Amino acid sequence: MTLETRPASDYPLPDLVNHLNLSFEDYIVPVQFNLPQFLTILRKDSLDLQESRVLLADGNPAGIALIARRGWTSRLAAMGIMKAMRSRGSGSWFMGRLLQEARERGDHEMELEVIEQNEPAVRLYQKAGFRTIRRLIGFVHQAAKQAAKNDLHEVDLREMGGLILKYGLPDLPWQLSGETIALLNPPARAYQKGSAYAVISSPEAVHIVIWSLLVEPGARGSGLAVDMLNSLMANHVGKTWHVPAIWPEEFGKIFTQAGFQREEISQWQMKISL
Repeated sequence: MTLETRPASDYPLPDLVNHLNLSFEDYIVPVQFNLPQFLTILRKDSLDLQESRVLLADGNPAGIALIARRGWTSRLAAMGIMKAMRSRGSGSWFMGRLLQEARERGDHEMELEVIEQNEPAVRLYQKAGFRTIRRLIGFVHQAAKQAAKNDLHEVDLREMGGLILKYGLPDLPWQLSGETIALLNPPARAYQKGSAYAVISSPEAVHIVIWSLLVEPGARGSGLAVDMLNSLMANHVGKTWHVPAIWPEEFGKIFTQAGFQREEISQWQMKISL
């Protein structure tokens, strides 16, 4: 069996979506991409299709890796192997090739997130040299029906990205970083309440994702984050609220105090120095 790679930019976008779906078939959690979703990820997560790769086995597509890049840091945004090629060493070969190419283009580090319960993938990344930064967790909440007066002030998403860069953790997961949040567009929304801030997906949808929660350093420890969560839910009644499993575990207490229930799936945030 001969393994090789081709740049993802060589393929039409619908073909890449198809390769992604085949590569994540029977994944530990259901994954199904469509073209609009892929275009959104491409923009906001800084995917580089010239550096992303399609894995070929004897000339046929066998897997895919999406590489995002910002400065000297790259992120393995997704990596999957098609079912027929799993457990045959192709994943290890592919990972080694991706790391080699990252070094050749001058990257200083690569990061990724991997589902903690996906033990084969965790072992693959550990074997490649990735080290664990922290556990990432998620939550869900069915909001109360009672509405409250509008006590939230809307702010520009680009401004919110700058605030996260200024006040947020310096090693936030890629999807929660200030750079990513600054690239969100409406219908996503950013809100301020005093010294607290939050970013959510479209408030018109039944299911809303919380993408950011921030309190200015001098105001921390006084319950403002929990108060912001309660205000969000009170101002957008009848919604189901989702905190994706990309949030640092150290934020967990805040969501629990606001009545959120922790979900079973968790991830490891990992990094390797190149």
